[in-house]
Amino acid sequence: MDSSIDLTIVIVSFNTKEITKRCLTYIEQYSAGISYEIIVVDNASSDGSADMIRREFPRIRLICLDTNKGFAAGNNEGITRAAGRYILLLNSDAYLTEGVLKSTTRFMDEHPDIGILGCKLTNPDGTMQPSARMLPGLLNKIFVMTGLSARYPASRIFGRVDFSWWDHSHPREVGWVVGAYFLIRRKTLEEIGLLDERYFLYFEEIDYCRTAREKLWNVVFYPHAQVIHLGGQSAAHSGSQVSSQGTQLVSQRIRSEFRYYRKWHGILRVVLSAVIEISWNGLVFLKNMPDRSPNARHKRQDTLITIKLILSALVRDRFGKGQPYGPVQQASASHR
Repeated sequence: MDSSIDLTIVIVSFNTKEITKRCLTYIEQYSAGISYEIIVVDNASSDGSADMIRREFPRIRLICLDTNKGFAAGNNEGITRAAGRYILLLNSDAYLTEGVLKSTTRFMDEHPDIGILGCKLTNPDGTMQPSARMLPGLLNKIFVMTGLSARYPASRIFGRVDFSWWDHSHPREVGWVVGAYFLIRRKTLEEIGLLDERYFLYFEEIDYCRTAREKLWNVVFYPHAQVIHLGGQSAAHSGSQVSSQGTQLVSQRIRSEFRYYRKWHGILRVVLSAVIEISWNGLVFLKNMPDRSPNARHKRQDTLITIKLILSALVRDRFGKGQPYGPVQQASASHR
């Protein structure tokens, strides 16, 4: 550690040349009052991202990987080389605003019990993205899957997954914060170690927050700093039909979810999670059986694909027990 450096910013990039360029430009624009270094880990991009960084940001430390190792492993490459008192994992599609670096590090300085801090994430139009979250659970899964959370966001029961019932007006201890802006105290990092690389994509930040909480570090959402995040729901397949890339993303989500449940709750929770999701998709399939419209046909296809992916994950990963995940060619591991 270099005590003269307040913050190390680690960015994992995968085929996001223009987005990464804009992200780095925003850092330069809104970094007054804080000493920092930037480490970009390029996850084997093929779009010239690395060359762009060498040419336009020569002072940035660039690490080029030979293969796409995933989000957790990519960040670990940067974390192990970080010199700052704090380490910020910043998505390549997350754009800083005025004072966010200074205010979040200052808040961490003032509250030494905080191990991990997240801030307010917004869409480009200013609407807020879910940024403060509860830890995953079967009841929360049911609320989200059935649409109850979206339908009744003001309910303390159905809206508890994303704290949507709350006005997000003050700092709050939460289950986990989204990895688009993920500020880690060095002492926390030294105590609990690196991200679990068995998560290729999804759940790595949930797992890390859970680990920090187990070691009695607070995980806090800080609303007085804002970051514009392009990703939001970009990793979810859009439209009614699951594309090839969308199928891989769904597969990664399922496998990471099962690994999380296996690691923290045991194999029974994995089975119950699978049963819940298979049952729900089965109901959606039956509901759309009589309808011969293209939309209904796509929904039936989606449910069958999802059920197949769930069963495949159970068999291939033996319920998530001990196997690291391999890379996925089309699913971006730079941002979600």
